[in-house]
Amino acid sequence: MFSITLLCVWLSLDPTEPLFPSEAVFQGDNVTLSCSYKELSGTVQNLHWYRQYPQSRPEFLLYIFPSGTKSKPLPPRLSANVDKNLKQVDLLISSAAVSDSALYYCALVPTV
Repeated sequence: MFSITLLCVWLSLDPTEPLFPSEAVFQGDNVTLSCSYKELSGTVQNLHWYRQYPQSRPEFLLYIFPSGTKSKPLPPRLSANVDKNLKQVDLLISSAAVSDSALYYCALVPTV
């Protein structure tokens, strides 16, 4: 068993919040990391996911638009979903490995 930690950050006045700040998972599990968001300063342009390993800088993983369109290419075993009604964005990790143990950031980019 290993741990995956989720931290949601914001790039404007629009806050994001992790739904489950930390997940303990087993190797091979499918993992869903979720953030909810609020639109206070306009509409959401897109939502970004980053991963940070200890003593390393964050690395960009992907972005997803509220329409569901994702950046390409997607990293192996990673995908994302967005639910505009629930104002929630998910990062999906299939077949989790110990190398997925990291701090994950969810960030939104608004249009003002």
